[in-house]
Amino acid sequence: MATLRQLRKQQNLTQEQLADAAEVSSSTIYHIEAGKVRPRPSIVRRLARALSVSPSDIQSGEGSHMEHTQARES
Repeated sequence: MATLRQLRKQQNLTQEQLADAAEVSSSTIYHIEAGKVRPRPSIVRRLARALSVSPSDIQSGEGSHMEHTQARES
């Protein structure tokens, strides 16, 4: 599975562009990519829709220590 950062870069999108397309804050994208938060399923669906991939294609963050932390919807 690709990480969110890899998927975003493959489509030549900035964090801000992806955030706008997914209707979340750019800080949410940053925190997910940095592995600081694990996104809620609703955010994963928004990101997947914005990237034209399935939700299962998005691997959330690299840090398992924050596995239970949830990103807030904006």
